Amino acid sequence: MSPRILLYGLPPELSRELRDVLISTHYVPEIDDEMRTGMMGWPEVDLVFCPAGLAALGKVLAATAPHRPGLRVIATSRLPETGEWLDALEAGAADYCAAPFEATQLRWLLTAQLAKRKPVAA
Repeated sequence: MSPRILLYGLPPELSRELRDVLISTHYVPEIDDEMRTGMMGWPEVDLVFCPAGLAALGKVLAATAPHRPGLRVIATSRLPETGEWLDALEAGAADYCAAPFEATQLRWLLTAQLAKRKPVAA
């Protein structure tokens, strides 16, 4: 089963760029519309890519807290800055990625983060 990836709160252009590269890595997001999250709920999502800014990231981390570590939050930015990257990880993001997105980098990030999900009890 492919992972369920949510692109949440990203600016449209950044979201399109990220989605295009995710598709090229064969990790096609099954959902990308944040409005559907309310209908399906956070437990059905494996990875959330959201803005790296602490205000937006903080909201996503708070909303997903009961579902972590199974659900992984990836802070995403157009302007990579060391301070922002470190702040996002200290706030609780599982990882950080920045544009321009590269398939090799995203494939590595997805492989590493999806391996850290909690196993589902049989």
